[in-house]
Amino acid sequence: MKHRSKFLVIVDDSIELSVAIRFAAQRAKNTRGGIILLNIIDQFDPQQWQSIEEIIRQEATEKAQEKLQKWSKVIHDLVDIVPEVIIKEGIPSEKIIETLESDDAIRFLVLAAADADQPGPLVTLLAGQKSGKLPVPIVVVPQGLEDEVIDDLASRAN
Repeated sequence: MKHRSKFLVIVDDSIELSVAIRFAAQRAKNTRGGIILLNIIDQFDPQQWQSIEEIIRQEATEKAQEKLQKWSKVIHDLVDIVPEVIIKEGIPSEKIIETLESDDAIRFLVLAAADADQPGPLVTLLAGQKSGKLPVPIVVVPQGLEDEVIDDLASRAN
C-alpha cells in the first residue's frame, strides 16, 4: 500500500529553520504530501529533585508546544497543510532516527544549513557522522536562498 509521503523538519531555535520549513511546505504541497514537525527537549537528569525536574520538563514541553504551534500556523498559512507535531525528550540524533524509523511514510529529512563557516550542529551530525544510519535521504537547504528560489526548487520533479 502506498503511503502519502511526509517530510520531517526538526524545529529548534535556529534562524535557518524558516528555510527548511518553507522548502518542506512547498514540496509537500507539490507532491500532495504531509509534514511532521519534531521538537526535541533536553533529557533531564534523574538525580535532580523530582518536583523540580517535573516543573522544568513541563516548562520545556510548553515552550516546545508554542514553537510547534507557531510553525504549524506558518505552514498552514503558506500551503494550507496542517502538519503533524511531535515532542520527544532525549538526545536529538537518537530521537530523530527513532522518529524516522517509526513512520515509513517519512521520505525525507529536511534541514537547513546556516549561512556561515559551519552549517549548524544538526547538519554536521546528521549529514556527516550519522548519515549512514538514516533510513531516508536528507535534503539540506542553504539558508541564503530567496523564497522564490526555494519555491521553484520545491516545485520541480513532482
